[in-house]
Amino acid sequence: MRKVEFEVPTEVFGAFTEKLTETGLNNRVLGKNEDDEIEIEVYYEKDEAAIIDELEEYLEELIDNIEEEEEDEDEK
Repeated sequence: MRKVEFEVPTEVFGAFTEKLTETGLNNRVLGKNEDDEIEIEVYYEKDEAAIIDELEEYLEELIDNIEEEEEDEDEK
């Protein structure tokens, strides 16, 4: 069994965990880090690596959306 750790901003925690739940992968919330991101361990088998790639891409999209929203607010 392999393990990967995700650092999820609190703003997108709900959306990310919903997607994570859909995968059916075993996971564990570790808590918050010094940047107030929520650390989540996800356990997977080698043949499930593509699912991990999808989760990483999804998290990147969520973070990009946060940054875009912050930029839009700064422009106002």
